[in-house]
Amino acid sequence: MTFRVGYLTPRETRIWELRRHNLSQSDIGRELGISRQAIHKAYQIIDKKVEQAFMEAAETNNLLIKTVNLVEGVMNAHSPAYDIPVIVSLSKSNGLKIWYLYEGNCKSCHLQSSCRNILESEARERGIQLNATEQLMQPTQLAIEIFGRYQDD
Repeated sequence: MTFRVGYLTPRETRIWELRRHNLSQSDIGRELGISRQAIHKAYQIIDKKVEQAFMEAAETNNLLIKTVNLVEGVMNAHSPAYDIPVIVSLSKSNGLKIWYLYEGNCKSCHLQSSCRNILESEARERGIQLNATEQLMQPTQLAIEIFGRYQDD
């Protein structure tokens, strides 16, 4: 088992991807050659699997869950151990990623380039255009900018 796309089958991943692009159940059904009712049932299965991935990530990392957006694949949480906010993202291109939102020293971290590439990929998959200022942000700030759009205040 893997956290890659929340245990979704390739067909479920495609349905989830189309749903994230705001297509209706009927449109998704037409594109995939299945009924709207089958899409509705798939939504229920997909939501359970995505939720399971988030619950396991929270449990494994000792996170307190604040909000979960199953459609967009974003969970806002809190780390009591570090007393900082955490974002858990799930995407087709990157699987499940955990972003601890602290003022780190990204400039000297050997993972800075990797984190930036992952975040830029997340933005592209989610249809988010990064402006020039955002493209220069450190990864922690970029994660806040990208995933903050899905916070329920």
